[in-house]
Amino acid sequence: MKKKIAIIESERLLLRGIEEADAETIVRWRSDPQVYQYFKNPHEITIEEHLNWFKNSYNENEDRYDWLGIEKRTNIKIGVFGLYREKNKAEVNYLVAPEAQHKGFATEAIKKLVSFAVSEWGCNEIVAEIHENNLPSRKLIEKLCFQLVSYKKPFAIYRTRVDT
Repeated sequence: MKKKIAIIESERLLLRGIEEADAETIVRWRSDPQVYQYFKNPHEITIEEHLNWFKNSYNENEDRYDWLGIEKRTNIKIGVFGLYREKNKAEVNYLVAPEAQHKGFATEAIKKLVSFAVSEWGCNEIVAEIHENNLPSRKLIEKLCFQLVSYKKPFAIYRTRVDT
């Protein structure tokens, strides 16, 4: 089964649904210790693990969407940006390629994902769980008007409410 995920555009990015063919790129990013140290399950992954997740979990879950971010000017893949829906709430998550970090791409993508969750899913609450030691990510989410609401060690839980 292939999910139908809307293509989203921002000023500099094209966000399209992840595909099986993206596995090598995603695994390379996801297996970087500087990236996975902030994950809930921090370890290097294999192509086989990713493809198993993609085919048997991701594709079967209509409440989770992941987009591959591509810089329009260069056509370079810069990260994965996702939403997980639960009733009128969505959780935003993201993985930015190390070479694309600190360039404003995540800010741009997350703004678009929040708009999507509100307009397409009717969500009025967006959350983000950020590893407490991932200070750049925490600053980013705070800049986007998310408020720290609690801790689920080692994660800081942020929330923003949006009028629908």
